[in-house]
Amino acid sequence: MTELRKETKEIHFDGKCYYFELKSELLPFVTDKRGFTQLEKANEIMQKFVRYIEKKFDAVWYIGTDYLGDELYERFMFHHGGFMEISMNGELRVYLVEDKIDKLKSAIIYAAENLSSKASGMYIVKSAKTGERLIRLEDSIKLIGDKK
Repeated sequence: MTELRKETKEIHFDGKCYYFELKSELLPFVTDKRGFTQLEKANEIMQKFVRYIEKKFDAVWYIGTDYLGDELYERFMFHHGGFMEISMNGELRVYLVEDKIDKLKSAIIYAAENLSSKASGMYIVKSAKTGERLIRLEDSIKLIGDKK
């Protein structure tokens, strides 16, 4: 019997979370209508959007749907560490354990270009907020202490 070996990449988690937050009505799946057929069409476009991101960034696993207030969020996990949630109103939030924000931006531009236009892809990403956050309290306290 042949032994199967899986190559795994160990993820080094240093207590930081890298984020990408975007709110844009220019995302190709955004709909202002709440009818079933409009939401169904928007959902199909959003699934294509996610597949384009997957093609240029990382494998994506669907987690499920959440309703927060009046908002519907589709949630996903990235194979190599990360979380993404997408709202049909044009909110996109991504949290990563490694600093791959530039690669993610390229994937989002690629997805937007394939579903709408090249200009909208570049414009969408320019309006995003990115950065890093500390996860552990000890690291936050240490960072504040180092600044004094």
